[in-house]
Amino acid sequence: MPVRNDAAMLRNCLTDIENQSFTNYELVVVDDGSTDETPVLLEKASQDDSRIRMIRTESQGIVSALNTGLIECKGTYIARMDADDRMQITRLEKQLELMQKDPELELIGCRVEGFTDKGPLPESAVHYQSWSNSLMSHQQIESDLFAESPIVHPTFFATRKLFDKIGGYSNNPWAEDYDFILRAYGCGTRLAKHPETLVRKYFAPERLSRVEAMYKRPAMFDAKVHYLLEFGRLKKRRGVLIVGSGPTGRQAAQSFANRGVRLLGFVDNRPGPPDRQVKNLPAWGFNNLPPEEFMHKFRDSLIVLAIGDSSGQRVFAEFLRKSDFVENHDFVRVIYNWPSAGSSI
Repeated sequence: MPVRNDAAMLRNCLTDIENQSFTNYELVVVDDGSTDETPVLLEKASQDDSRIRMIRTESQGIVSALNTGLIECKGTYIARMDADDRMQITRLEKQLELMQKDPELELIGCRVEGFTDKGPLPESAVHYQSWSNSLMSHQQIESDLFAESPIVHPTFFATRKLFDKIGGYSNNPWAEDYDFILRAYGCGTRLAKHPETLVRKYFAPERLSRVEAMYKRPAMFDAKVHYLLEFGRLKKRRGVLIVGSGPTGRQAAQSFANRGVRLLGFVDNRPGPPDRQVKNLPAWGFNNLPPEEFMHKFRDSLIVLAIGDSSGQRVFAEFLRKSDFVENHDFVRVIYNWPSAGSSI
């Protein structure tokens, strides 16, 4: 558990961990240069409970703190937690049971419930939480892998072997937890979630901007494009066709262009003149769905679904499936919707 100036929330989190029904654990806390009472609280906690170990470092950031903690962990399994979140007393017990029940699993999460000090959750947090909580199986998570980060970070429960295999966390211009999931998936890791809500995720009023999609959009799309290329999704493809010309489609196009990927154009539901363009690229508009013969012109391309409207994205995805385009091979979704497109799997 990495901490930095978390004294205000730390006591409740430590109480939840100390009260776990599974007791054979160690808590490794990395203090990343706190200047408040956090070190004092941790020192007292470690004196009261020999299972708690505190490591103090200079302020070097979340990735450094996480990797420092990983080096110190001795267990066969490693669970993540954040100091301002809460966990049910059966969390460790139930996630361990799930992992032991299915030895093929290497990384799991659980359902989450958001909370604040005062007032409702922001709408963006509600939508993301609902979407994430709908993804339980490996197949569901895989289906929505490029839509958004599908497993909430403080719910991670993974084998030590997995952390060692992929070299812990990596410094990138995008979120370290999403990067970890994508790298784990790329190594053939089986993913899942415990079906119960075992973690409560805290949203601080002063940090609400961090959960708004617009603030994370460029970095997250750079991650998606990076791993689409890394996983060979564009091998032997002549380029990318973007479905949807709104903010999501335009950001996806920009991230692909930044990596030198050929953009073939946009498809949307805004009919216009034959020479219509978006971002200086051809833009084909149709009142409803395009004719099948039109889409078959792009059989040798990667089709990127970037339709922000949930129903519109579903209709287009189903159209592609019926036209024998294979999801996550011939086309990928790069924005999530609720209920999730994979929720029926």
